[in-house]
Amino acid sequence: MFRIYFKAQKHGLIPCKEETNPVNWVEQSGKSYYKAVIVTPGHAFKIMIALPESERVLTLMIAATGLRISEALGLQWQDVVYANQRINLPRVWVDSKIVEHLKTEQSEAPATLSPTLAEVLQCWHQQTAYAQPNDWIFASFKLKGRQPRTACILAADHLRPAAISAGVVLKPGQRFGFHNLRHSLATFLINKKKDTKTVQGLLRHANVSTTLGLYAQSVNSSMVEAQESMLKAILGNGSDTVN
Repeated sequence: MFRIYFKAQKHGLIPCKEETNPVNWVEQSGKSYYKAVIVTPGHAFKIMIALPESERVLTLMIAATGLRISEALGLQWQDVVYANQRINLPRVWVDSKIVEHLKTEQSEAPATLSPTLAEVLQCWHQQTAYAQPNDWIFASFKLKGRQPRTACILAADHLRPAAISAGVVLKPGQRFGFHNLRHSLATFLINKKKDTKTVQGLLRHANVSTTLGLYAQSVNSSMVEAQESMLKAILGNGSDTVN
């Protein structure tokens, strides 16, 4: 909005005075109230079986690695290093163009490639028509492999409908996309009591505070379990008494 008023002032449409740009007086909290919808492993399985092969592989990869959709779509086959169990991330696919610099130095760290994920990728490599080293792993068939698929179309036409059919509860207009799989991975690992540094490394966060802060909702089920154990101790006639 600031830019709109600024341009209007620049072109003489409104007086070039500070008070004629009302955005100058708007205060907005920097705090985010966004809470991602978490996908359970059971939901993730139902989502995947409802998807075509290419979308299924993409969804499983993101669910297992925590890759951002721009990172996953920027992958070429030469980036997958099976021997070292890693996926290099030299580029991202953003706004229909390739960007060779990721968000942070930590984001440029390779993603983890487990044996099961490696097997899934190898199967897809054998099926796809675009299997050369510099071909896109998730190439656009409509454009004959010249560029990767489009993230927003993949989410709107495939992932979201599959999630709804799998039983994921979404309100009308509620945000849901591939980034929810990244949140879900963090939730699953933290609730499984995985070491925080391990989760940080898998998600490639620059610092552990991002892992704990951004995914604070991940501890909810752990807190429920802890509370339940206390209630059972109390209602069980205090069998776990303190000496």
